Amino acid sequence: MDKKTEDLRPFFWDIEIEKIDIQKSRDFIIERILELGDSIAVRWLFSTYPPADIKRALTQSRTLSKKSQNFWELMLNAPGNV
Repeated sequence: MDKKTEDLRPFFWDIEIEKIDIQKSRDFIIERILELGDSIAVRWLFSTYPPADIKRALTQSRTLSKKSQNFWELMLNAPGNV
């Protein structure tokens, strides 16, 4: 991640954020921000990844809480197998 992502550090307390590859770790990052992110993190998420990637991560996630899955499904209008 780059300098612009410093606001994301609180959501990735358990890893070395400066070493994470935003493409290779795409699903992990999306899930973490959908679960824990604030408005700044969510804006970053939607400006970094295409909606299709976010919806796919949402519908295939095994780590998101049901509460978060339901919220984001409604917000993204992405009915699926969640």
